[in-house]
Amino acid sequence: MQDQNTSWLPYLSSEIVTDARGSELDAYVIALEGWRRGLELRWHVKDSEKFKDMKTWATEKPGKLFSLSLGDKTHYFFKSRGDKVSNEAVTAGSDKETTKENLLTNNIVTPLSKTFSKDSTIEEINEYVESIGYPVVVKPVNGSFGNQVYTNIKAVPELQTAVNKVKQDLEDDLLVEQFIEGEDYRLYVVDDTVVGAIKRIPANILGNGENTIKQLIDQKNEMRKENPRLISCPIKINQELIDYVLNQGYHFDEVLPADEQLYLTNKSNISLGGDPIDVLDELDEKVKQAAVDALKAIPGLSHGAVDIIEQKDAEENTPFVLEINPTAQIGSLIFPMKGQARDVPATIIDYYFPETKNTDKQTSLYFDLGDMLEPLISKVATVAKVSKSPKGKVYGRKFIVSGDVHGIDYHRGLRKQAFERRISGFISKLYDGRIEIVVISNSEEMLQEFKDSIKEDPERSTVEDIQEELWDEPVKIGFEIKADYKTQLEYLKELNDEMNMTKKELKRLETRYISYHKSKSWKVTYPFRKVSDVVKMFYRVSNRNND
Repeated sequence: MQDQNTSWLPYLSSEIVTDARGSELDAYVIALEGWRRGLELRWHVKDSEKFKDMKTWATEKPGKLFSLSLGDKTHYFFKSRGDKVSNEAVTAGSDKETTKENLLTNNIVTPLSKTFSKDSTIEEINEYVESIGYPVVVKPVNGSFGNQVYTNIKAVPELQTAVNKVKQDLEDDLLVEQFIEGEDYRLYVVDDTVVGAIKRIPANILGNGENTIKQLIDQKNEMRKENPRLISCPIKINQELIDYVLNQGYHFDEVLPADEQLYLTNKSNISLGGDPIDVLDELDEKVKQAAVDALKAIPGLSHGAVDIIEQKDAEENTPFVLEINPTAQIGSLIFPMKGQARDVPATIIDYYFPETKNTDKQTSLYFDLGDMLEPLISKVATVAKVSKSPKGKVYGRKFIVSGDVHGIDYHRGLRKQAFERRISGFISKLYDGRIEIVVISNSEEMLQEFKDSIKEDPERSTVEDIQEELWDEPVKIGFEIKADYKTQLEYLKELNDEMNMTKKELKRLETRYISYHKSKSWKVTYPFRKVSDVVKMFYRVSNRNND
């Protein structure tokens, strides 16, 4: 979802990360960065011995645990977090009460708050709220993604409703916190540096004077699908959102006037449909320093995300640190809705492998995440090692081929030619009937040999013309035949026909086998076969005795 004010990294396009969704996106972009620098990359399964001392969760599906090695040096990663972050830091960052204690101990400004057990009465909670003043926020002590967070509570009835919901739905202790109004930021800090920052805007739509609110939400979700991070974070029309819209006096079937912005929630979480806007270059230095100081307040936390509210109503803007996340999602920093993408993966790899910082990395190549994880998903392996990226300069070419060149066997032959020369690329059909062949290699000689092979299959093709161009965009390692829909259907039909023929042959052999066992000759020869078995057994016993 890019507009004219958005700039993504050219070597991390949406096509490259298409197989990585949600938390897999964080792991993939960091693993890819290391792999492109020549590091040895391995993906691991849930019960890997290598991760027994690392705090992880929800790792049943492969794609979150990986390791990167250089010589005898290896680092292990869980999503965006590496092994330089201690388990104690993870525990502290996950517990909002512990985080608050660390922040206050280090004189870092944070909203006033207090933890209450699930057995606390509304009278006890309200007594505390009266002491700090409304409005307040109620949320679980242990929680994420904005789930069961109730903000801007201004009166006792709202407070009681929020408290009851947290107790009922999560059966967890809850945190009552002073509500701070201002700009909501998420900053990512590595060591002493803020390397990415986004403003988080609550889910919203902009009217055009033609479409209803419901239609505008659907359109916004379609736009979010174009963003590798936001595709997994649609705006969900649940009861909470419905109530929020209705309480503003709107109905979902009414047309929103042109240029009128309607907020659908007061929560700014990206996972709940919020908009990530890059603000790194314009952010006040006080806010950045607050994030760095907050990270330092948690022992053993060398990199992670810090959520900050900048209060702008006061005489002097004040940054309030809300939360710290040691295992934060970084996709919104790499794929903002507006602004400049920040290469957070590169900074993380710089931190763990500083000796590779100035390495010429292979940004022209990437690997297929699904293919790499398949042995782990199918449980035929516990570790999947990715072939190391090619070293040295790579060369790319695009060949536009015209003629009778659409046969699938011809395309498979070209793929074989590419494999034999360790060439990566793909074949795709163009709208005008020609085919496009993109290839990349670290050998210009191999590329020339491949070009020559395009004409060397007269039995399965008739090549009339080949146009050659330079190619400088990333290519997936391996060689892919990107068949059009019709060709895919034909290929699937071919496979289905072969499978049906195999089934028929198997059925025929089964019938023949059963018929043979029921036949008269089988029954008549039964005594002879038994005698033969006895003789064979006697012979084997005799041979063993002779030995």
